[in-house]
Amino acid sequence: MKRRPLEAVSIIPLTLSLSKGEPVASTIVRASTKPLILSLSKEARAALLFIFSVLASAFPLRAAGPLFLELSAKGQRVDMGLAEFSVEKGEAPDRARLLRDVVKYDLTFPKLFNLIEGGGASDKIKPSLSRWSTLGADLLVTGVVDRSFGSARFTGAVRDVATGDVVLEKTFPLEPGGERADAHAFADEVLKYFTGQAGVAQSRIVFVNDATGKKEVCVVDYDGAGFRRITNDRSIALFPKASPDGKSIVFTTFKEGRPEIFLLGFDAKSRPLCRYDGLNSAAAWFPDGRALVATLSLGRDPSLHVVDLEGRVVRTLTNTAAADTAPSLSPDGLQVAFTSDRPGRPQIYVMNTSGANMRRLVETDGWCDSPAWSPQGHLVAFTMSEHGRNFDIFTAEVGTGRLTRLTYGEGDNENAAWSPDGRWLVFASSRRGKFELFVMGADGSLPRPLGDIPGRSFTPCWMSK
Repeated sequence: MKRRPLEAVSIIPLTLSLSKGEPVASTIVRASTKPLILSLSKEARAALLFIFSVLASAFPLRAAGPLFLELSAKGQRVDMGLAEFSVEKGEAPDRARLLRDVVKYDLTFPKLFNLIEGGGASDKIKPSLSRWSTLGADLLVTGVVDRSFGSARFTGAVRDVATGDVVLEKTFPLEPGGERADAHAFADEVLKYFTGQAGVAQSRIVFVNDATGKKEVCVVDYDGAGFRRITNDRSIALFPKASPDGKSIVFTTFKEGRPEIFLLGFDAKSRPLCRYDGLNSAAAWFPDGRALVATLSLGRDPSLHVVDLEGRVVRTLTNTAAADTAPSLSPDGLQVAFTSDRPGRPQIYVMNTSGANMRRLVETDGWCDSPAWSPQGHLVAFTMSEHGRNFDIFTAEVGTGRLTRLTYGEGDNENAAWSPDGRWLVFASSRRGKFELFVMGADGSLPRPLGDIPGRSFTPCWMSK
């Protein structure tokens, strides 16, 4: 096959957003004059450009690293073989199987690769490359569990099927019970190699769940595994939001009889943040993690205030007879979106974090709530009920107010939260009879339930790790 160079593709971030929860994202693509070391067949070139266009319409890419590949993909996705993972003598085969199962899910999730199986095991690669080629694979993912200086380790690799060359290889210490973590880390490396941006395989989702009969703060891996409760207050918890560094969660609790804002670490130790007279609720982090915007009534109507990490009011942003709540900060920390009933029904507004330049984001006859600013900054997601119907999730362009509907009345759909890369949304939906967590693409595509979590689940927040 004659090798032909392909120009690099650079992707410029735009921004998207949704409803009762967190953010989504999009981007535009432009050709770069900077050459990318990549050799493709005509069909593979179309497939790779399709991947870039999908990524561009859903999230921003950083510059991808050099790829030394001879691809001949069929259709719109790159064909990637997935070998059976191998173990050295004395290692448990179950560990390799679990690693492979998790890697398989992680590489299937972004919908960028056609995974092909059945070509052989990872310890018999060279004799089986022709078989993988016959099966249609252009790339091959392998995994081996072995020992180095007495400690178990996992090595994952991606090979060019045509040449057998290793184009990516990563080794991870394999601790007892660490199979899922290592598999997620490897899958994110694979995605980063091909797209320039890490995936979400190592991310987690914080949310409220009532399986105990009370509403507690819980966390789960992005794929629905690893569910655990963080609080055991036997009360009502609401609106958990993870800090930008992922080390703390701010949430509203009624555990002392009235709504107060608490700060919680993942060591399950919590402390009060805001305990003013009246309502203390719905706080959102500034991107630098040094302050929050909180809903406080202070004996009056609920208004928005900037508070520091000791709960002290630094600045008052709104102070009217209207109820202002549900703040969400822009990625640069310069603007805040929020819900206000000042026009007579709840609507979405935007203002500077100084309190200036307030404006209504969209003109709608519906009831709106829970804005969520996308990671790329050009969209705000929110929940809206039109004409008394079910709540659905929409996005609005910050610059134009143009609306895009993402869900269509399958139960109530609320509190959408963006994935860290802006390509996905997690949200609470009652479409199967009770409120559960669902995940969908930033354009509303491919909605599916997030695992099999007991009880009802609400108000998710997607955190990076």
